[in-house]
Amino acid sequence: MTGLTKKYKEYLNDSYSPIDINTLPAFVDMRAMFEYAKKKCVQISQLTKEEKSKFLIPNTRVSVP
Repeated sequence: MTGLTKKYKEYLNDSYSPIDINTLPAFVDMRAMFEYAKKKCVQISQLTKEEKSKFLIPNTRVSVP
């Protein structure tokens, strides 16, 4: 049990910084994707990558190489 406690304490000591939303290359319109999947009577996880890519909104603040 001491190994788990040690790892947990190390995890707590790590400093994490939040992700700045303005640095993301794209956003996802989850509401529209949910409605689309609902119309097809499937779960979002069952949509193809091509179908999911229809709901990506490019972030104009970030330039993608």
